[in-house]
Amino acid sequence: MIVLVWSSTISLHGITIEIRRMCDHGGTCEAGDFFFDHPEALDALRFATRAFEPFSDTLLAIPSTPGWTATFENPDNGIETIQLQNLSVPANTLILYAGGYDMPGNQVGEAGPGKTPAFTLNRGSGVVTGPTANDFTPWGGSIAFDTLDNGAPRNWHFDVDTLPAPGEIDFLTIAFHELSHAFGFGTAPSFDNLNSSGQFQGAATIQLAQSTVSLAADGNHWASGTTSPPYADPPLSALTASLVLGRRRVLTPLDYAALADLGWQVPDKLLGLLGDIDDDGNIDGRDFLRWQRSVGNTGVGLLEDADGSLEVDDYDLWLWQTNYGRKTTSNSSFAAVPEPCTIPLLFLSGISILRCRPLRQISRYR
Repeated sequence: MIVLVWSSTISLHGITIEIRRMCDHGGTCEAGDFFFDHPEALDALRFATRAFEPFSDTLLAIPSTPGWTATFENPDNGIETIQLQNLSVPANTLILYAGGYDMPGNQVGEAGPGKTPAFTLNRGSGVVTGPTANDFTPWGGSIAFDTLDNGAPRNWHFDVDTLPAPGEIDFLTIAFHELSHAFGFGTAPSFDNLNSSGQFQGAATIQLAQSTVSLAADGNHWASGTTSPPYADPPLSALTASLVLGRRRVLTPLDYAALADLGWQVPDKLLGLLGDIDDDGNIDGRDFLRWQRSVGNTGVGLLEDADGSLEVDDYDLWLWQTNYGRKTTSNSSFAAVPEPCTIPLLFLSGISILRCRPLRQISRYR
């Protein structure tokens, strides 16, 4: 096996997720292409990537040098394997090819990291393959969304600032979930190595939950009903194997803890009460006032920087708005609760994620 290691100048903090429409690859996007028909979906997907961009990993650049092939599933049909020779990937950057097609049954999305046949991709990380893998540094991958529901357009809700209506599928929820699979949740060797008989045993996860956390039967998602500390009223995770129509879920501290366990450098701000800008255990109007007085500031250690991105910006405000009214509890603990209106394969009330194809490394929503 050949191991290639690339070097380049590394930025001090944060990564970039570059979304490329698959229809732009070797052609022109036109009517019938998911992201051409729904430009608002592209905006929402790019917004969702901001949940991951504060990660402070240092990923070496991959120059356009003969000798490597980026391989991924075509997100515009779900069947064809795409191979790109000598793809150039900048430092601290992941490239995701995005598309959409009519998926079978109740499936609404899929994603996974790309492959690099014949060698192990090492972008200046720890061990990324085999039974000792403790890190994950892909070049990128692909992400796809469903276009039709029994011949009719899928009832997507694309607006990130409003909640979905009953019966709508929240695009942002699906994007958060699928991006997490592209980042290795349920797909990376470092994830597999932390799964012991259906229990996830990552150190950051155990520290937050005060116990191991149960995985779903497929081994690629949290068990149904998994909630996240440190909330007094714990929210359901975005990474369970089923989701409810008409509801929004966002990434929780538990989800971020698992990504940290895979090797990503997750800011501490994302492992606590999200949106608690003044760090008093309550998300209320005082947090907004702190944000308002500091918006635009940059630097290390800013209390008002809710996501640890080194900048006080609109995403910090969104985190506050999304979590407004929540509070922490000194007795924070992990729990699993029944999920309302969610039954596997119940088309009218829920969607469930039943299969992860490791391209392995492709997760499919149903």
